[in-house]
Amino acid sequence: MLVRRAVLTVLAAGAACAVSMPSASAEPAPAPAAASDCTAAGLSSTISSVTKNLSDYFAVHPDANQALIDATRQSGFSAIGAFNTYFNDHPDQANDIRAIKAPLVDYQNQCGLQVEPAEALVVIGEL
Repeated sequence: MLVRRAVLTVLAAGAACAVSMPSASAEPAPAPAAASDCTAAGLSSTISSVTKNLSDYFAVHPDANQALIDATRQSGFSAIGAFNTYFNDHPDQANDIRAIKAPLVDYQNQCGLQVEPAEALVVIGEL
């Protein structure tokens, strides 16, 4: 499911970069990256913005915050099931998170990224 992937992507990106997760309401999304912004710096900036917005969102949605942190304490397979269950039961929150993640999806599409940003950050985190 897209929401599960969005949350896993952003949570993994935040964990890999040791970035705090601040964000509350879905603020207007920044414009998609110009072709010249298809750089590691541009990707990092986009991830940072999305991560901040997610953090702010979770700060004002304690039920989602708790459900997601609880899920991350489970095995990967169980966590995916927990994410799917939670967001199937809370479709408005799923849509909110999709909207928050939209700038990252736009960046990926505009820049032709074939690897999820979180996957790239995990590799960098292992250096």
